[in-house]
Parts: sequence; structure tokens; C-alpha cells
Amino acid sequence: MLQRQPPPAIIQFTKLITVIVKKKRYSTALILLDQMKLMGIPANIYTINISINCHCRLNQVAYGFALLANIFKQGHPPNLATYSTLIHGLVIVDRVFEAVELFKKLLRDKLCDPDQVMYGTVINGLCKVGHTTKAIELLKFMEAGSCKPCVEQYSVVVDSLCKDKMVDHALELFAKMTGKGVLADVITYNSLIHGLCNFGRETEAAKLLRDMEEEGVSPGVDTFNILVNSFCKKGSVKDAELAIQAMVRRGLHPNVITYSALIDGYCLRGEIDEAEKVLDGMVEKELMPNIITYNSLINGYCKKKRIGKAMRLFQEIQDKGLIPDVVTYSSLLQGLFESGNPAAARELFDKMQAKGLAPDICTYRILFHGMCNNSQCTDALALFRSLGGKELVKDIVLYTILIDGCTNCGKPNLALDLYDELLLKGLEPTVRTYNAMIRVYCQEGLLGKGTELLRKMEENGCLPDSFTYNVIVQELLKKNEHREAEIFLEEMINRGFMPDHATFENLLVRIPNVGKDSRLRTIIQKLTNGG
Repeated sequence: MLQRQPPPAIIQFTKLITVIVKKKRYSTALILLDQMKLMGIPANIYTINISINCHCRLNQVAYGFALLANIFKQGHPPNLATYSTLIHGLVIVDRVFEAVELFKKLLRDKLCDPDQVMYGTVINGLCKVGHTTKAIELLKFMEAGSCKPCVEQYSVVVDSLCKDKMVDHALELFAKMTGKGVLADVITYNSLIHGLCNFGRETEAAKLLRDMEEEGVSPGVDTFNILVNSFCKKGSVKDAELAIQAMVRRGLHPNVITYSALIDGYCLRGEIDEAEKVLDGMVEKELMPNIITYNSLINGYCKKKRIGKAMRLFQEIQDKGLIPDVVTYSSLLQGLFESGNPAAARELFDKMQAKGLAPDICTYRILFHGMCNNSQCTDALALFRSLGGKELVKDIVLYTILIDGCTNCGKPNLALDLYDELLLKGLEPTVRTYNAMIRVYCQEGLLGKGTELLRKMEENGCLPDSFTYNVIVQELLKKNEHREAEIFLEEMINRGFMPDHATFENLLVRIPNVGKDSRLRTIIQKLTNGG
């Protein structure tokens, strides 16, 4: 086309470039636009808009705005598509607030009348950065104006509300939308079904699926997959099987996601044989299991202490060309530690890093927990120190694991140092952190500090749990401080916690040693009489 004489008309060029852009070959489109310019074919607003779009898609928004300046210099008035493209470009590169400011300027200076696409882009951007409330305000602004919102704009906000755990607000907006005569589509329903399932409201989600069919909206494979996954996460694999049957009756074909969720459901229940049957069924249907599918099985084997089977599958998937991910390695690490193979676990961790796979926070938690449980707390602490300035060293769970590990390994001073360190970093201890420290104080004979920390944790907004009270009460009983034990015992019972087996044993042996009118005797008798 470029060699033809005379050169082809600009409309032919733009048709070709539009096809190239649709294929997401933005750099190629820009090269062709430059060649067009060199051939003396004048650019028009349409080709300039294409160029702006390509630059924005390539994360070159600044070039897009430079072209806007050229439009003004050449006397071409920018049109709606120009501004829409620039706003979309800003949203793509997470410069949402600049996009909003440009949008406001367009409205304020009456530079153009935004259409549904432009409104939708801004609404999507606001939801993307967590400003759902602002998105709702813009939706209301649309409702009051001449450019009414359509299902796409409502669906974005409905989805954002569901992700913000405001599913009831999403349902209210859905009711308002349909009340205005805007028909929901499969995307709207999927968002709501997903939101309900995330809150364990599968019954309502199933009803919504029936409602959508009554409204003439056909659920897709994705719709059923949401339900299947939710049922499996709860361990209700029979309900998941029923959902798959319903899917098939509607002429839909379960995919890898469907079967992977089902395999995970069986593995969570410890029914590995059933999970293997599902895998065999997938292969028969010529559906290729992915790494997520195999991760569920590997995790299932590890939970059943079948570490040999898990390791063989780990090798098998690599032979098939699949690349294990962080989840694969984390499951195997946990399995190796729990089966009493700390050396093999550490070797696997080293191999993982050698392959360039960066461990995530869950991997490190499993690793440190496993090392500490195998009396390797000094090595775990050394590895923790080697992380240097990484964000991982600000993880309160890692600190808690190490504090607990040092205590169990008979290194209370290291545990105390770690606690001081996390406070200096401004980290907020959790109930488990406080419990670990209270245990350290009690073991070191510093009961006063333990009870003081219990009160302090409440002041910091962290309520003690059953473990907290049991540790304190047991230590008070050992020291025959019955009056103090009574106070904490009554407090724990009033808060709905019961003495554990060790505390109860300690209480029973003290009945002969306390007076008939003792409050402790009354508490013990109430407990033994069931209330």
C-alpha cells in the first residue's frame, strides 16, 4: 500500500490502522502513521485520535497530551473521542485523579458533552482506586442529567460495592437500576452472585440465578463457576456437583476452572480419591489440568501426610511442561515440615530461589514456622535477619512465629528482644503476639508483667481470648494466688471462655485446699455441675 502511486486515500490507511490497533499492535500502528506523514498524507482528527490512543496504551500518556497541543496549534478542534481517549489513557496508567480533573474541566468549560463511554471511564477509574462513593455520586449526576447511565455504568459500581464488602448496598443499587427500566446483564448478575457467595449467602445467590433466567438473562459458565467454587470452599461438594449438573443441563460445558474448584473441594474434605476421579474425568474430556488444579491435589496429599505422592506429582507436572508456582512450593514445604523432613524442606526452599521464584509472605511464614517447630529457631532468626529492608520484616505474623519459636526453643531473651523490636517498628501486636509474650513472661516467672500485658492489650483494642486467660490462670494457680485466679477466672467465664483441660485439672486439685466459703470453690463447683 505504501509503494502505490498515487498514494492511497487516507480512509484506506485509517481502515488498515484500525484493524492493527484492534489486534493491540500499537507500536506497528504508530510506525504506519509516521510513514503516512512522510508520504505527505495529511493527518486528520481521526488519525490523531488513533495516535493518541496508541501512545496511551503504550503507557506514553505525555505523548498523547503533546498531540492534543498539536491539534490546537493546527486549528483542529478536539472532539469527544479525543478527550475520551486521554481520560481513558490516564485511568489505564492509574492517574485517576488527573482523569477526574480533566473530566471536571470539560464539564466546567463546556468543551464537550460527555457520553456514556466517557462517564463510564471515569466511574471505572474511581472504582479502581477504591472511591466507590464518588463513583455513586457521578452515577447520580448522570441520572439527573440528559446522558442517562446504562447497564455498563451500573454494573461497574455494583461490582465495586461487592468488592468493598457492601453487598447489600449493591443489591439496593441493583433494585434501583431495574426500577428505572435498565435491564441487568450477565456481568451485573455475576458480580452480585459473587458478592453474595463471598459472604456465605449461597442460598440467595442461587435464587438470584433463578431470577436472572426468569428475566431472560442466560447464566454462563462463569456464573456457575462462582457457585461451584463457593460451595467447594465451604466443603459442600455435593451442592457443587448439583450446580455442575445444572450447568450441563443448560448446554454449558464445565471448564478447567470448574473441575479445579471441585478437586480443591474434595481435597479440603480430605477425599483425595474423589479428587483423583475428577482429575481422570477431566483428562477423558480432553481438558488439560493447569497448575492450579495440580496445586490443589499436591496440597491435598500433603494434608493427608502422603508426601511421597505429592513429591512424585510435583515431578510429574514439571515433566509435562508445567511450571510450579509459589503456591506449589509453599504446600510442599508445609508437607515436608509436618512429615518431619526439615532438611528436605530447606533444600526445596533453596531450589525454589535458585529457579528465580521469589517466596511470598505465606512461604516465609510456613518456612519459619516449620523451622521453629523443628528446633531451628536460631537458623530461622538468621534467615529473617538476612531479609534486610524487605517489607516482609514488617509482618507481625512472622514476628509472632519467631517469638513463639524462640520461647519453645528455650531462648526467652531472643523472644523479648523481638517483641521490643516490633514495637519500635510501630507494628501492632495481634492477640497471638500478646499470648506468646504472656507465655514468655509466665515461663520466666514474671507473672506481674504477664497480667500487666493482658490489661495493656485491652487498652490497645486487642481483646484477650481463651488462651490468654488459661495461661494467666494456670500460672496464678501454680503460685497459689487464689484470689487473683478467681478474678481472672470469673472474667474469662463472663466473656464466654471456658477453662481448658490443663486449667481444669489445676482447679480440681485445689478444692481441698480452699475454704468452704471460697469464691474459687464456688466457681469450681459451678463448672463441675455444668453451670
